[in-house]
Amino acid sequence: MSFGKIVALSTLAAFSAGAGYNYYSEKSSRSPTFVAERSSSPSFSMPRTTTISGSTKLSAFRPYTLCSRSVRTHCVVDGDTLWHEGIKIRVADIDTPEVSSPKCQSEATLGARATTRLLELVNAGPFEVKAWQGRDEDKYGRKLRVLVRDGRSLGDVLVSEGLARTWAGRRQPWC
Repeated sequence: MSFGKIVALSTLAAFSAGAGYNYYSEKSSRSPTFVAERSSSPSFSMPRTTTISGSTKLSAFRPYTLCSRSVRTHCVVDGDTLWHEGIKIRVADIDTPEVSSPKCQSEATLGARATTRLLELVNAGPFEVKAWQGRDEDKYGRKLRVLVRDGRSLGDVLVSEGLARTWAGRRQPWC
């Protein structure tokens, strides 16, 4: 199956699930943690912000999609990068193969699979976006965060499925 067909099927699956999401951000003195939660009824309304008891509640009623060149606000770029409500996030605890400039065919294939799987994982239900210990941003300005569902890193899921490596402090070749 071609990468284009995989992308199209993944996007269709995300939209056919019919679930929207609510995003919550707790105000605190440390880096924010966001919680993504399925809403009970799908809607395509514009996001709105409500403050409730010292916390900020952001309601966004759409699932993640694959990023296109022109739209990058709430989408998956590749297996370890996504946009969350206009903020570019690097999944800090893993490294996945490149899809934009792979060094060999096996890296391109594995990178496409990691991208599709991350899209499935972030659209599967509630998860938290937690700050990475030590650094807030990488050298490209992406926020370094760990995605957690039910106490388990979504990055660890990708590692256990052979689609990523645990981050070791620097990139290593995939070919």
